[in-house]
Amino acid sequence: MTTTLPITQVRRKPGAFKIAIDPRITDPASFRVSFLILLDGDLVMSPEHLGVAYMAAVLRQVGVTAEIREVVHGEEDDAVAHLAEYRPRLVCFTLMSLNVASCQRVAALIRERLPDTVIACGGPAGTFAGLDVLRNNPNVDVVAVGEGEPVILDLVQKLYLGESLAECPGVGLRLPDGELKQNPPRPVLHDLNVLPFPARDQLEQHGNKLEYVRVSTSRGCVAHCTFCSAPHLKNRAQPGKPWRARDPRIVVDEVEELVKRYQFRTYDFVDSTFEDPDGGRVGKKRVTAIANGILERGLDIYYNVCMRAENWSDDDNELLDLLVRSGLEKVNVGIESGVPEELELWEKRATVANNATIIRLLREHGVYLAMGFIPFHPYATAETLVQNAEFLRQNAGHNLRRLTERLEIYPGTAILRRIEGDGLLADGYWDTLDPYGYHFADPRVERLAKHYASLYNNDDYHRHGVITEQSSVFEFETFNVVVQTFISRLYRRFHQVPGANEVIQGFKDWVHGVRQECGQFNFEFFMQNLDDVLNDRLDLAKQRSDVEAIDHHYRQRINQIKSEQLRVGRALHRLGCAVAEISSSLPPVRPGGAPRSYSTEGASAVW
Repeated sequence: MTTTLPITQVRRKPGAFKIAIDPRITDPASFRVSFLILLDGDLVMSPEHLGVAYMAAVLRQVGVTAEIREVVHGEEDDAVAHLAEYRPRLVCFTLMSLNVASCQRVAALIRERLPDTVIACGGPAGTFAGLDVLRNNPNVDVVAVGEGEPVILDLVQKLYLGESLAECPGVGLRLPDGELKQNPPRPVLHDLNVLPFPARDQLEQHGNKLEYVRVSTSRGCVAHCTFCSAPHLKNRAQPGKPWRARDPRIVVDEVEELVKRYQFRTYDFVDSTFEDPDGGRVGKKRVTAIANGILERGLDIYYNVCMRAENWSDDDNELLDLLVRSGLEKVNVGIESGVPEELELWEKRATVANNATIIRLLREHGVYLAMGFIPFHPYATAETLVQNAEFLRQNAGHNLRRLTERLEIYPGTAILRRIEGDGLLADGYWDTLDPYGYHFADPRVERLAKHYASLYNNDDYHRHGVITEQSSVFEFETFNVVVQTFISRLYRRFHQVPGANEVIQGFKDWVHGVRQECGQFNFEFFMQNLDDVLNDRLDLAKQRSDVEAIDHHYRQRINQIKSEQLRVGRALHRLGCAVAEISSSLPPVRPGGAPRSYSTEGASAVW
């Protein structure tokens, strides 16, 4: 039975949140809300958006009708036509830098078909550039700042009752006279345990089959990386604690429910840092409780997390063993650089030695490393590029994109403020929020950045960082994850079968050798192109030849590994191992983009 309280009593103290509805709202189900997921950029390969899922769950708990609807890149007209049949009173977008243009197109279509529907935007772009969003997208009525659950609940009630939003905390809005107004933000949620489990509409819409399902065990971060727009110590848009956690028991309850209801096994824990709040005794005690809970309940799952390099050393081998036993198979680490001065630029707490240590530790434990790395940025030099290439050659440099990655700039970040202050921000940035909307202090580095981006034979990636074609470079990167999880799952399930461990270890060592070879190939290729560009020896014919050479090299490596993988599977089958039990396959390629190797933007439960 739903509790009914006046809106003014819902938040009794800063950060408190009671999921309740105003007693004047007699028919909440008549109010329809549609959350639109624009399948661009980070949300393409595994599209589930956890922030939206939490907001939908909160609205449903008080009886409001809420849906989650995906909008596929290139199919916007059909999506809006079907949306019009649903007749929502409120449509919500989660806005990130990569989908600003898509949001403008879809919002215009909605305004044409549904002129009386309120259109709202949130997410990182809405949080940190809300008034710019309103200024540049005339079809948006409201922007939301920060965590979405209290805002959406208040917003829906005020719209239902016909009340003004002029004093509604946590929103920016377009007033009747056209003036733009930004209201003060709400405090962050203090107790995450009051939230219902997020709605799993998208999982069900995909036939209970996604690359992974997202789970949040905490919100916020105690780091202060200058390029990051996820809520952390230095870029908080809302007052309150920078980091909060859910009870480990409730986290495991949620995973257990997902396993039982959907028979789903692969999860992505989206915490900015899994071992926060301190990366030490307190944080690792919480991590240990989650891992033990998974094992105690017999949940046969696999999962990914984000970690920070400085938090892990050889003293943590026992905990890493526990995490692997409970299902850990992939870790995102923001390595970012092999140059001390650049780590200072990013205000990373990790040293180059810390970075090398966690790369080694994860390799020794059979855990795949998804590495964030930023060699190209406005302050990069030819010397730092060479130092980073050397670091990658020695430490997990088998994915070519790590050598050529460009900084993406987001509103609300310290690095964006510095770039703007140094006169390196591109004209019109605040109109487009283009993540590559900046110039380089060294024009030679700018030429190199654009040259390397063009080598992937994809104009969308070159200009916007959006992948609309799957070249072999990108396929190899994704395939690498599949191969590593193949190895880790084989070991976890069959290592006690006589003879199996030798087969698995042999394949693991062989794959490591192939990756080392790729790392050397990448280094030599990078250095040759760097030399050609710096000395103005590059022509269009060579560039086209390079594109073909890269594609051929990585296509050969993929086929080579697949052949060896089949041989290993047959060898294990002869030993009595049912290899099909752990099978993984490449996710289908879809238009509109592909996920970054490491990104925290949009991971928090914000619009």
